[in-house]
Amino acid sequence: MNTSINAAPTQPLQWSRVDPGTPPRDVQFDINASKGIVLSSWVPWIFAAKTTAAGLLALLVAFAFNLDQPRWALITVFIVARPESGFVLAKSFYRIIGTLVGAAGALLLVSLFAQERVLFLGALAIWIAVCTFASRRARNFAAYGFVLSGYTVAIVGIPGALDPGNAFFLAVARVTEISLGIMSIATINHLFLPQSLSRSLRHAVATGRLALADYAVGVLGGRGSTSLWTKLLRRIIAMENLRASAIFEGQEIRNRTGTLRRLGSAMLSVLVDAHLLDRSQSSLQRGATALPPYLVGAQVEGATAIDLWRSGALDTSGLGQRLAQASASLPRARRLYHDLQETKESIVQRAVIVVRLRDFFTAFVAFAEAYDAFLSPAPQSMRSAPFPVSNDSVSALWAGLRAAVALLSVGTFWILADWPTGYVAAILSAVATARLATMERPLVAATAGTLVIAMATVPAFVLVEMVLPDCSSFAMFSLVVSPMLLLCAFLMANSSPIASGAGFLAGLYFAYVSTFQDRMAYDAAGFVNDSIAVILGIAVSALLFAIIAPDTPQAACRRFARVAQDSFRRIAQQRPRLELAEFETRIAEALDQLCRALRPDRDDDVGSVEAGIALMAVGRQLIRIRDDGWPLPAALPPADDIVRLLSSDHGQLADCPQHAPHDMTLSRLASLRSDQLAIADAVAVTRTTIADAVQEELGFGITLLLEDREKGVPRNAA
Repeated sequence: MNTSINAAPTQPLQWSRVDPGTPPRDVQFDINASKGIVLSSWVPWIFAAKTTAAGLLALLVAFAFNLDQPRWALITVFIVARPESGFVLAKSFYRIIGTLVGAAGALLLVSLFAQERVLFLGALAIWIAVCTFASRRARNFAAYGFVLSGYTVAIVGIPGALDPGNAFFLAVARVTEISLGIMSIATINHLFLPQSLSRSLRHAVATGRLALADYAVGVLGGRGSTSLWTKLLRRIIAMENLRASAIFEGQEIRNRTGTLRRLGSAMLSVLVDAHLLDRSQSSLQRGATALPPYLVGAQVEGATAIDLWRSGALDTSGLGQRLAQASASLPRARRLYHDLQETKESIVQRAVIVVRLRDFFTAFVAFAEAYDAFLSPAPQSMRSAPFPVSNDSVSALWAGLRAAVALLSVGTFWILADWPTGYVAAILSAVATARLATMERPLVAATAGTLVIAMATVPAFVLVEMVLPDCSSFAMFSLVVSPMLLLCAFLMANSSPIASGAGFLAGLYFAYVSTFQDRMAYDAAGFVNDSIAVILGIAVSALLFAIIAPDTPQAACRRFARVAQDSFRRIAQQRPRLELAEFETRIAEALDQLCRALRPDRDDDVGSVEAGIALMAVGRQLIRIRDDGWPLPAALPPADDIVRLLSSDHGQLADCPQHAPHDMTLSRLASLRSDQLAIADAVAVTRTTIADAVQEELGFGITLLLEDREKGVPRNAA
């Protein structure tokens, strides 16, 4: 029977540093959660060269077939380009689907509202809002497919509305040019120095095994930390993102989807149980109480076994036997209760650690077995553990509204001012607002993009309007254009999000305003007008990200609280049944999103992360009580009461019993020591003890979240 309890800490752990002691060997592992791999020094240059070659290939084919606007093929190359082939294939798949749906939607809107600009802009804004909402609710490149279908309507629909007679041909031309860009980057990526995403996934799994084992050994030695916990959490999320894209590379990863998801779920269980164990040990040691010899012996035996398994000196079967022996060496609850030399509070704390240590050993053996299943030569048939999307509906609604406002505001200015290139600003404002809504720190990205494009205007003008006119062949054209493309692509491969975003936006800007054609028509005034329109469109996007539902730490806490509220509501409703693995992965992903929005050097932000972990512990206990058929202890409020507390702007825990469970536990311990209670009563005391600890976690978690949500939150915060 599994039990889980969590003693509330008296102060937050230090998120930004490792706890005192010798750190685990893998403390300094480098995690890029968005890419899931560690880039070597040569990869950025290889990626830049391949992206430049793909862009030139797309332009060459477009020139040869005299396509309408070859720049869309080049733009597509920059949008789809990724260092790994699996990412390229996944992104290309969703881009094609999004483009086709968006083109069909554009033709529909043009056929209905082309003669009425106000109705057309209104319908277009609604379409973009719905697609942006869906993109915030989806995962990985599926989100990109939704947002692409939204702004493809703007790209095709607005020029189509200006020339309804050629709307169909414009849609066909855009689909053709986008498909050409996709095929160009996919071909170059496959033929020249291909990088397998499957290999990156296997590397991520192997390094994740080592990192988790080192963290487990550190926890058993009293050296756990929240900073390592959050890094490992990001590694688990990154593995799932890699899996979702690696399935496009071949059948092997698709056949192992079940084992990979089961492995991720098992890693998460180890991570959570290890953290709870570490908190319990820290709580006991803060009371100036040393760990008893039986706990120290079990921890040493467990750490030794895990370290041997990590190094390959012990197989999974041997690991299971060693951890089972360590678990068997721990005393039963009845023996603990008869220790008359210890205080009642100390006995309760030690009983909690014993339960959590056994749970941790069980979870680690399950992880080792899942790892062996992944490495087996033949894929094993295994039910896939769910990995649900935890994106918040309220934030998605704000994102959709923001994208609609961007299009309507700039579109209205375009119509009233009768600006010839105003439609470019309208398109770019909608595109930037919808696309950046799916990225981290959109306000910083939009602001940086505006500044980068403003600075790139002069060198781009010199290159396009002064140097290119002297080129008489495609070879000379390639020599002139390649340095700019190479620089933008190299910046895209940078590990810094700011440099990567700047390179991406600079590449899109250069591809758009250059208007490359087989027979170039140079127009300096048109270049300047297009540049102004692009800068205005992205600047409006930055302004709206600062005004409408700004992304603040308090807003991040609200988003996490809503996800937790929905999860606890499902626990209370029983139907549809929320399994433990689904709850853990859903809260874990929401917690990862919370960590990305917070700063580890602020005490309030550290407390918010601790609160999220505490709520995860409460939900785990409620689900285990439900699955084991226990009656709900009086110490714990029902899940629907927790939902009420999470949804309250001024929630109070006064309705929840604070000291009664603890007093009940201590009073019944006296009866147990005198053998006045039966075995069933001893089990009941253990359950009450568990509920007592989880009740403290509940109070700790909700109180911190409510405090952070109430401090300095604007009314329109997401």
